[in-house]
Amino acid sequence: MRLTRRGKAVVGVCVAGFALAALSGARSLNAVVLPGLVALVAGAVQLTFLPRPTVSRRVPATGFVGETVEVTLAFDGVERPFVGTVSDAVGEGLSASGATVRAAVGSEPVTYEATYEARGERAFGPVRLAARDVLGLFEADLTCPGTDRVLVYPAVSPVADWLLRDLYADRDVVERTERTEFDRLREYVRGDALRDIHWKTTARRDELTSREFTATAEAESVTVAASSAPDRADEMAEAAASVALALLDADVPVTLSLPEGRTAVEPGRGGRTTILERCAYTAGGSAAAADAEVEIRAERGATRITVGDRTTSFERVRGGRSALRDRRSTDGGAPEVVA
Repeated sequence: MRLTRRGKAVVGVCVAGFALAALSGARSLNAVVLPGLVALVAGAVQLTFLPRPTVSRRVPATGFVGETVEVTLAFDGVERPFVGTVSDAVGEGLSASGATVRAAVGSEPVTYEATYEARGERAFGPVRLAARDVLGLFEADLTCPGTDRVLVYPAVSPVADWLLRDLYADRDVVERTERTEFDRLREYVRGDALRDIHWKTTARRDELTSREFTATAEAESVTVAASSAPDRADEMAEAAASVALALLDADVPVTLSLPEGRTAVEPGRGGRTTILERCAYTAGGSAAAADAEVEIRAERGATRITVGDRTTSFERVRGGRSALRDRRSTDGGAPEVVA
């Protein structure tokens, strides 16, 4: 517990009152010092017996790098609201705007915005309170234990359609599973492709509704192998997630080979979530790529994507015309890499 500036002023007034009482008599003591002493004692007692509130934090369980979310702090166990400074600790890989704010604790929730800066598991908390008594004479620090963790997925970029066309150009399989036979409408779930949203039904029901299709053809699984230099794991994760999700959106099963091992998934919400989780946790390194149709390699300067004998940069894959070229030069020399 410590005195605020106002409290220090009251103490100064009381000291001056004692000095005046010594010079002018007890009436100065009664008129100035006693009210100040009563206020100081009341403030100290209020903070001494102030209960430690509990806090519940509402924040999305998952998100993507670059996403900004609203965090809400609700305080329980407060019979009488008190004024204080609320500060929520945010861990590495997070940034916050308004995480420290003055509020009436216990009267209404406190909200602020946080931005996911890096993939992986990130932590919020604990909450620290700088509580003040009613008159603002004393301030005491309280810590509300408890943390919440969120899983931040790597940023996912749209992938140009030509990548899928080039991928299947030399393979004896369907280019993609046709999705023309409508099956049913269902509630939108996180991870559904935007092209599957049924906008008329969404407007009528005032909630997102997705279309579900029955596949008319089966596509062979595509193996995507992703490796990186020690300090380029984030770039690798973003490229791997982007390519794998583009294939899943095209109803193509995917086997993702990362330095930690392999994971085979089918199109759908569960497969998307699995891919994103694996890419969120991967630490980078070398992955088995002997049978991979798509190889991703994140190195200093660029992230390369190789399909068969053709290579391009991830920047080109994000959109635009096809940039895959034969890696072998016309005279059989060194492979050509398109930056």
